[in-house]
Amino acid sequence: MIDTTLIDTLKAIADKEKKLKEYQRRLRIKGKLIAKGRTKKGNITLKIDKEGEDYSFVVIKSHKERYALAEKLQIGRSVSIEGKPKFRMIICTRLKALDKGLMKGNQIRLEKF
Repeated sequence: MIDTTLIDTLKAIADKEKKLKEYQRRLRIKGKLIAKGRTKKGNITLKIDKEGEDYSFVVIKSHKERYALAEKLQIGRSVSIEGKPKFRMIICTRLKALDKGLMKGNQIRLEKF
């Protein structure tokens, strides 16, 4: 019989690396909700603006809690959202409404006081 301990440890390391790469590939954004819509199948599309760039997320209706929160969100509200990029869209995996909102201040350098 062949000892499979080396193969087992290599497989465990490869599985951990795969999980890390999948987690790193996720998109995490804090921004303002600028548009809301529905797809043909009833899913909700959210358009998020972060510093001039627009991101489109899809909230699938089988995810009950996220879907209910997405229905209640109002346009102009600050949100924190995370998703997996798929073919031509980003599937929402986490959605949270922010209470305080985002800071819109710009930093300037003070020369001479």
